[in-house]
Amino acid sequence: MRQLVQGLGVQMMEALQVPVGHAPSGKMSYRGAIVLGMGGSGIGGAVLADMLRPSLSMPLMAVSDQALPGWVDSDCLVVAVSYSGNTEETLAALSEAENRGCTLAAVTSGGELGMRAENQNWPLVKMPGGNPPRSQFGRSFLGLCALLHAYGILSNASWETIQQAARGLDGSSVEERGESLALALEGKKIYLYGDSPMRGLLTRWRQQLNENSKLLANVEVFPEMNHNELVGWESGDETCVAVLVRTPDDHPRTQLRMDITAKVFQDQGADVIEVEPDGETSWARLLDAVWLGDWMSLILAERAEIDPVDIRFIDYLKQTLSRQI
Repeated sequence: MRQLVQGLGVQMMEALQVPVGHAPSGKMSYRGAIVLGMGGSGIGGAVLADMLRPSLSMPLMAVSDQALPGWVDSDCLVVAVSYSGNTEETLAALSEAENRGCTLAAVTSGGELGMRAENQNWPLVKMPGGNPPRSQFGRSFLGLCALLHAYGILSNASWETIQQAARGLDGSSVEERGESLALALEGKKIYLYGDSPMRGLLTRWRQQLNENSKLLANVEVFPEMNHNELVGWESGDETCVAVLVRTPDDHPRTQLRMDITAKVFQDQGADVIEVEPDGETSWARLLDAVWLGDWMSLILAERAEIDPVDIRFIDYLKQTLSRQI
């Protein structure tokens, strides 16, 4: 896992060279777009949907479920993302999308999803297989971006900025920053916060803490947390650490809310860590923050002498489910 985390920058460079197979001819108009995916495969869709929500003129929704929303129909694009190509929930939702006549596309390393995409000539971005899905964020995220750009949903300007951000990632400091963050979180109950567009990024951090570090963590965003979770901090204490991811893109009122809320956390005895990702653009800061979270989770695992690759509880679940089909 250390080698995979260390190689995220190179992985992104390689991903930018992968073409969209059976690319759509010309731009098309859709009523909405859905990105299907679970866990480490699906998080790229959640990140992208959160980042693009303020600027898109149509809904883009990440669905981590085996069922589609009722409004999805033949006027919608559905992109299935599954690293293995065999994710049960993603394939079930994909079959439903196919039955409804949706336009379909895929990002995968193979499996049943790859076979269906190739047999039916769906637009497809292929990834090399054989790694933990969560370690392939660069390939799945940039592959998804390439597909949505090919369909005209991701603008030329946004796609160019994302590519520049990937090419400009600086790995020289991110490991050191990840270690510092890990040390601040070690032994604490972890609460992750940011502005609303950061929900996908914070969820990625939580997933990495869950799978790599075998830790539980809570995620909530501003301003929603000020209307409920903030009250729950009456039970917060010195065993807690609140991490606030802050960027220049945060809403001005959210910036003020964060300042006030951080004081509440501190008054309860909790540590407050403010993280400001590096980068000149929102996309550069996003990708830097993804890499930072990967290092944080890896170093926490190493310090606890935990195997970050092991996912035996998930393996147990899948094996048990497979016997009950």
